Amino acid sequence: MNMPDFEEIARHLTDRQLALALQSSGWQKYGGQAHLYSRWRPVAQNGERAKGLLLPQDAEMDDYFELLSQAVAQAWKIGDVRIRSILERAAAAHSLGDEVKFHKETQSRRGTISWTAGEDLHAGAQKSMVVGAKTRKSKAAYFGNANSFIAKSFLDSVLMGQTEVGSYVITAYVPPEEVYTERKVNAGETIPLVGRYTGREITLGMVDALSAARESVDHFKTSGSTYGFVENVRRGFCYELTQAVRSLIRDSDGAEIEVELNSAEDLFSGAPAQRHKLEFSPSDYSALETAGNVFAATAAAEHVTVLGAVTQLERPKPGDPGVVRLDVFSGSRAKKMRVRLKVEDYDLAVDAHRNNLALRVSGRQEVEGRYYWLYDPEILEVVQIRPESSGESVDPGQQNSLF
Repeated sequence: MNMPDFEEIARHLTDRQLALALQSSGWQKYGGQAHLYSRWRPVAQNGERAKGLLLPQDAEMDDYFELLSQAVAQAWKIGDVRIRSILERAAAAHSLGDEVKFHKETQSRRGTISWTAGEDLHAGAQKSMVVGAKTRKSKAAYFGNANSFIAKSFLDSVLMGQTEVGSYVITAYVPPEEVYTERKVNAGETIPLVGRYTGREITLGMVDALSAARESVDHFKTSGSTYGFVENVRRGFCYELTQAVRSLIRDSDGAEIEVELNSAEDLFSGAPAQRHKLEFSPSDYSALETAGNVFAATAAAEHVTVLGAVTQLERPKPGDPGVVRLDVFSGSRAKKMRVRLKVEDYDLAVDAHRNNLALRVSGRQEVEGRYYWLYDPEILEVVQIRPESSGESVDPGQQNSLF
């Protein structure tokens, strides 16, 4: 490795973490002044006194960062392979947090991936992390828009790293100690003691859910029984995860998810990083599809009143009933919904579409395969779309629909 940027490393560690790294590498503390600075040197070889370094301890001092950078440089220059190895990891990861890699094997040229396969890889990675967050709050065979707040706040804090040469890899960095809550905490409000989870807990929840998916698929392939699908809902296996893994393995020779738990304390303690690795192959696709159908069927019919914009219309010929698609603002966990309307209601939906108006429709919501349908619909009113209006709309981007 080329000489690292010592100042860059120093920006992402503390003097306490560097002291842990020195201690784990066999360095000895031999003096200093409490809370101001300490002195460290490696164990002397052949009776010769080894050179040492000064490690600042008061972060309020004006020259703290300069002295810390010098300590990092000295540790690199006079240290052995152990301390350099720790600093190399710091230079590469900058203590970004737990590292999650989503790896997709494809037949394309080295370092490339077909556009659609790349989109599937990204979608599969995102959905996997969303499941990890949602399952912290509760377990469900099918989530829809449930538990969206914690999932969105979690994704907002995850960083995407560089890809790697070879078959395509998406790298995500999760802040392990950041806390996420099940609901929004208003300014001045105390963060609740329950309903809060760290990034590390969410990452491990994703690992457990993916492990449950792996075990469920294996059980189905050997026994033909769907019992394992339902049994592993308690561990996070769900409809959304079947969609995620199918996206990862679609148009591929296989997919792999690697997780390395790598907090700042883990990085500089010298302890080996905890790793998890899960693999899926194209032969798992059919079993995952079956599991998805089983989970989707659990979304029982319910009576809802939804508010939505008409985005698509389909009618075989004028004067006949037709089908419209609504982009749902509120009233349902669905993001999009299909509605079969009688003639006069269909014409009203056409007018709403032309005039940028929304419909409030009441009916029986059911899930059929990958689609939401609203049966026995009754149009209650036509509503002016006001995106800025509170309570009348939701952010469709927070939802994972079947449509």
